[in-house]
Amino acid sequence: MGVLMKSLLATALVLHVATASAQLSRPTFAGMPFWADSALRVAGLEQRFTLTSELNPIYAFGDFDRDGLLDLAVEIQDTGGLRCGLAIVHRIDGSVHIVGAGQPVGNGRDALRCGAAWGVQSAARHHQGFRLGPDLLFVREEFGADGGWLVWDGASYVWVEAD
Repeated sequence: MGVLMKSLLATALVLHVATASAQLSRPTFAGMPFWADSALRVAGLEQRFTLTSELNPIYAFGDFDRDGLLDLAVEIQDTGGLRCGLAIVHRIDGSVHIVGAGQPVGNGRDALRCGAAWGVQSAARHHQGFRLGPDLLFVREEFGADGGWLVWDGASYVWVEAD
């Protein structure tokens, strides 16, 4: 019984160390939290899109789906490098939503202008029937233009023109 017990303990120790090192492995997308990195890899982001900067991807946190957890948005480009957009990861379920980069934006286009100004704004108000907030993705496609918001409607992101 002693040899069997020692073998089981050794096996358990090896499995524990392997699991710990896998959890501490370097993310594919530099600097992102593991939950977002994992969701983007599972969704196959690296096969279909590239981050706008591989060394220092541009991303932002906000509660975009109004569940009380911080989500993540990151700039992406299609693999041809022609169309830009955002990949939005919901923390609660790891779902990845692509806006632009070849997918509909909701404003009649399938891309955001590469280098467009975007960010997270706080908003707790109503606009055209949508309850906005607590955090919104604001996108300004051109300097001096009004832009709009990308708003989660419970199923997808929709474009809401800025007033």
